[in-house]
Amino acid sequence: MSNMQINNTQFMNNLNSHIFSPLSIDNLSYESADYVMYNYDFRNTEYVFMSPSIVNLTGYTIREINEIGFNKIVREVIEDKIDRYQINGGRNLIVEEFFAKYYIETKSGEHKWIEDNSFAYIDEEGNRTNSIGILRDTSALQSFINGLNDEKDGLDRIFDLADTMLLQLDQYLNIVMINQKGCKILGGTKDKLIGRNLEDFIPEKVKSKYEDFVQDLLADPDIDTRSSEGTIKSLDNKVKIIEWHNTVLRDKNGELISIISTAQEITERRKEQKIRKVILEILEEANTEKNLEEYFGFIHNSISKLMKTENFYIAFYNREKNLLTFPYFVDKYDDDDSPKELGKGLTEYILRTGKSALITPEKHDELSSKGEAELIGPQSEIWLGVPLKIKDKIIGAMVVQDYENLTTYGETERQILDVVAFPISRAIERKIVERERELLIVKLKELNKSKDQLFSLISHDLRSPFNSLLGFADILTSEFDSLTREEMKEYLNVINESAKNLFGMTNNLLYYSRYQLGKYQYEPVRLKLDNSVQVILETFRNSIKKKDLLIKNNVDKHVDIFADEDLLTITLENIISNAIKFSGIGGTINISTKKPGGSSSQSQWINLIVIDDGIGIPEDNLERIKKREMFSTSGTMKEFGTGLGLLLCNDLCVMNKAEFSIESKKGEGTKVTIQLPVAN
Repeated sequence: MSNMQINNTQFMNNLNSHIFSPLSIDNLSYESADYVMYNYDFRNTEYVFMSPSIVNLTGYTIREINEIGFNKIVREVIEDKIDRYQINGGRNLIVEEFFAKYYIETKSGEHKWIEDNSFAYIDEEGNRTNSIGILRDTSALQSFINGLNDEKDGLDRIFDLADTMLLQLDQYLNIVMINQKGCKILGGTKDKLIGRNLEDFIPEKVKSKYEDFVQDLLADPDIDTRSSEGTIKSLDNKVKIIEWHNTVLRDKNGELISIISTAQEITERRKEQKIRKVILEILEEANTEKNLEEYFGFIHNSISKLMKTENFYIAFYNREKNLLTFPYFVDKYDDDDSPKELGKGLTEYILRTGKSALITPEKHDELSSKGEAELIGPQSEIWLGVPLKIKDKIIGAMVVQDYENLTTYGETERQILDVVAFPISRAIERKIVERERELLIVKLKELNKSKDQLFSLISHDLRSPFNSLLGFADILTSEFDSLTREEMKEYLNVINESAKNLFGMTNNLLYYSRYQLGKYQYEPVRLKLDNSVQVILETFRNSIKKKDLLIKNNVDKHVDIFADEDLLTITLENIISNAIKFSGIGGTINISTKKPGGSSSQSQWINLIVIDDGIGIPEDNLERIKKREMFSTSGTMKEFGTGLGLLLCNDLCVMNKAEFSIESKKGEGTKVTIQLPVAN
């Protein structure tokens, strides 16, 4: 056999030693009703292969065509063009291109216009060995086809109409024919692509999978087609996802003749599918019971399926406090996720512009020169941020960055983040609403519980001072003429004490309600701590005298504090009142000041300490105080109260930028400490 002839056995052996990519066919299929692929053996003067759609095109089967001859159904030949040329694909090979138009009569008597586009292999003696071609029904497109050039590139033009890459490969897997769509996908022109081996376009990391597929495809002679999805790297260095379909053409003896391959690029389709899947995951996860912090971790993991997210953070913008907070922060070099005042960092740039930004070092220098951005933290090679918006209001930003590789992020990653930012913002909004609702429910439950306790205490404990006040006032009114001067003085003292207690209770209730409603206006001033304590002690002078208490006032007369006077007064009244209330007759109350860390300390705080040697507080009641429960306990002389004292002290200290603590044991007295800011 001539060296230029196609040796099918050698062809199969050569092909098995190569890698062949799986191909798929969409618009042009060997099963299409409009296209018929064929292989004609000139030596045996018969078709060794015709795709099943020959029946749809002519009404005849391949067997019937071979029996009657194709020329029998041809009524007219409009064009008949032949061209020969050489292909350098491992060895010189002469190919004869053939193009013709036929007017045929089908088996049912219907007339059709069809085109015949083929190429035949020519041996060294100039004889045709076999041809591979396509018959196409062009009845509906006759007016268009009449305008096609009837020269050598007629076949290419027809193939170039397809929106699918079409390849014809020789036994070495070299590209013999490729259409314009294929040139676009593989990133080159026909003169650069024809003669190239298809393996040149397979990335190294997928070649092993590529080889396995080819071996499976060619190992079974009963398999002539197979579809698959694979990856290629074009001449312009773009990685693309391709949906392939290979048609392996064999002769009647099962020997491999040639391979026709079609393919479509589905990179964007797969990217869109992946993005849709991530968005769906994010939205579905928003309906779970995960808290906001857990949800941010899920978002991080989801975005990592689309791009590199080694350094990733979500920032929230607090408009009232003009702060940036970082509820989620992952970074290989920077661990500072503390809240920051709004400045001129890149995150703030995103918040100001309301647009996504891809920042390289050069772009950062440009923004810095314009005064629009400053470097905060380590310099990254590439920084990508997108704003997060809720109802056109910017709530924060989502950022990824890479410190080493400038090419990690580009316009593609920017577009992806722009797309996913909206559903992420909606999901975050939902989580924030859920968290706020949960916090509100907890707060309302606490307020409702406090209200019930308050009403219970008021209805019970306010009766005692009112009963005392009304009882003695009634005695004075009804028995005034019979009472001695000493008795009247005693009754008036009781009325006076009851009125003071009622005033104190009412004052506590007023401040408690204002605190709960957030209506109190904090107005700190410079105060002499010793003067404030003296005023309170003078207020309780009668109660102190009645119990014969020893008051040791060791408050530093030179200490000035910075506090709201009303808040401090109410706090001191409750603390000293409690110390008196729970002290026994002849007891001692020690009031002093002490600097945290010792007298030489430069601390900007001062501790006011009130210690009594009274009955103390049982451990279970201390727990109730820590849990902010309201309860009332009678004093050593049956003194009454509303149960608001210590609870109110703690709240008022918080408002006054102070700290409140209490230590006590049953039978061993009580120690109360208030840490107050020293005035500068």
